Amino acid sequence: MITSDGGENRVALVTGASRGIGAACALRLAAQGYAVAVNFARSGHEAESVVKQIRADGGRAVAIRADVGAEGAGEELVGETVRRLGPPLVVVNNAGVQRSRAMIRQTRDEFDQMLDINVRGAWSVTRAALPHMYDAGWGRVVFVSSVLGATGGPGDTGYGASKGALLAMSKSLALEVSRRNITANAVLPGTILTDIVTDVDPAVLEANIAAIAARRGGEPEEVAAVVAFLCSQDASYVSGAEVVVHGGGWLTLPPSK
Repeated sequence: MITSDGGENRVALVTGASRGIGAACALRLAAQGYAVAVNFARSGHEAESVVKQIRADGGRAVAIRADVGAEGAGEELVGETVRRLGPPLVVVNNAGVQRSRAMIRQTRDEFDQMLDINVRGAWSVTRAALPHMYDAGWGRVVFVSSVLGATGGPGDTGYGASKGALLAMSKSLALEVSRRNITANAVLPGTILTDIVTDVDPAVLEANIAAIAARRGGEPEEVAAVVAFLCSQDASYVSGAEVVVHGGGWLTLPPSK
């Protein structure tokens, strides 16, 4: 039985890892000695860039294409990871899509896409990886949710629902697997300066940042640091937790001037 850090088989699978938070998580885990499966759906060039950076730093990594929301994709992704690197005992469910629109204008296709990728994708990848964690007697599962999954937000009924589902999934999984030396936790990023966030109307971004106690947006690497901790042996007694990474952005008191 493996009792710490995945033993000799230190393989991590990060979904949606070609850029942003996912890429930062892949790089951070690689720096901690994990061989990393860098999953992508469309951004193959960016995924290969992440792999090249890991290899340049002396690590092991492969890029694996899979649309985690598709039927059977979770099993195929985990199977390919096993074939090319070994069984993934760390899974970071980061792949996601956001289709912001008022509910009255939201289409069923948009809603279904968010559920397929954000929820079903995380479920299917985790479910496919769990037997390997059971066999090893050690594992780490992290769900990258969002503060919107806890607070909601106008125009994000579908996205908020999908991210809220990950919070419930994480807690329920923790109750199932913690006795097996496997942990399940959720990370809730707030305003993180990825291209999705920085591409919005500058006035909107400025208003969002003004409401954050830290008075700045977060960096993907700051989220990755939290994810890496939750994947480590140092977090062996942390399971079913929700860690908000938002610079105090959802506190009720206004930020000091």
